[in-house]
Amino acid sequence: MNRREFLKTAGGAALAGSLIGQSTGPAHGAAQPGGSSVTDFRIGCWANLPSMRGTADEMRRRIVQLAEAGISLMALSLVKKFPDGRKWWYFTDIEEVDPAYPDWDPLKLVIETAHEHGMAVNAMTSCFSVGRNAGVFQKHPEGVAQLFSGTAEPHKKQGGYACAMQPHVQKYLFDLYREMAERYQPDGLRMDAIRTGCQCHCDYCTEEMAKLGIDIHAVESRYEGDYQTWLQTGTHGMLRRYNVRKVVGALQETDPVLVDEELDRWIQWRIDGLTHFVSQLTQYARKHGMKTSADVKRFWPKQVPTGAQDWVRWAREDAVDYLFTMDYTDDTATLARLLADENAMLTGTKPQHWPGLGRNPKLWAQSPEALLEQAEMVRSAGVPGMMIFFERSLTDEDLALLKDF
Repeated sequence: MNRREFLKTAGGAALAGSLIGQSTGPAHGAAQPGGSSVTDFRIGCWANLPSMRGTADEMRRRIVQLAEAGISLMALSLVKKFPDGRKWWYFTDIEEVDPAYPDWDPLKLVIETAHEHGMAVNAMTSCFSVGRNAGVFQKHPEGVAQLFSGTAEPHKKQGGYACAMQPHVQKYLFDLYREMAERYQPDGLRMDAIRTGCQCHCDYCTEEMAKLGIDIHAVESRYEGDYQTWLQTGTHGMLRRYNVRKVVGALQETDPVLVDEELDRWIQWRIDGLTHFVSQLTQYARKHGMKTSADVKRFWPKQVPTGAQDWVRWAREDAVDYLFTMDYTDDTATLARLLADENAMLTGTKPQHWPGLGRNPKLWAQSPEALLEQAEMVRSAGVPGMMIFFERSLTDEDLALLKDF
């Protein structure tokens, strides 16, 4: 089949419904990761479809190699970064497709080969960190988040995030997931960069908060040029909400100096908006026999004021099926502390918690033996599985050690 015929065939799949939760998606009966019970410890890895590119036979061999090493779940990204924006490496009517995308269908090949070898695939990519030239901004330029600019740090993120509170932004992303799910029927939908960059004061956020009697520009002015105080105050509000006693910098949880009710209400409103998207996508996935996974920043609750990413709430409300905490570190003691904190916060919740370990020579000077040592620590923590960042960095030596793990 040539490219024109392939695109014509793939493009024939009609989309049903236009509002969140109203689609009649695919009936799905694929096996759960590895076909095993939740009592078995499992291994997954993050992967990027464009970086796996090669011939069909080369891609098949790589997937078989991963499966034979004991990897039973692949969290797959489908986007490639170009100088003028991001292009998608699968067929889609909603976003721009990589012009080098081949006539054969790599995503279909990955899913089918993975299933043949007992591996599940959770597919998608970054959610609200999509770059200024992504389709959502081309169609909805007002969707760009206007981030709090108290310090230089948020300035670096300007233009790189959509406002996740805006309904049409959520709908656009939901439609992107639904289109991919209906055409390819993966085992699960992966949410990466499921966060918002920083506090947003776009017109929509400003107007919605004004309806609640809060002037968000006045709130911001109290922290202009003092990002750390803003972060400490917002984090303190989260600790009060969860009734957690924890040191925040040099300040104790009960310090009354850090009480700012308007800031807390603003942060909570943002949390509600992002949680709504996560919950709606999970409801859609479960309705059609799929799971959802979320790649989340490890440093709760400090991630919550900045990114509105309250993954502890998601777990307690059963709003996601898998939580992959990005616990990348080459320090064993740090990993032990992270695992203890995460297990304490997630005890009694339904989602499966799979800590994520880093295996990226460009970022961590971690040997295969060190990776194995950390894997042993994760397994002994009593969690059902772990994730490895990421597929491209896994060498033959890594896979040989994992096979005997």
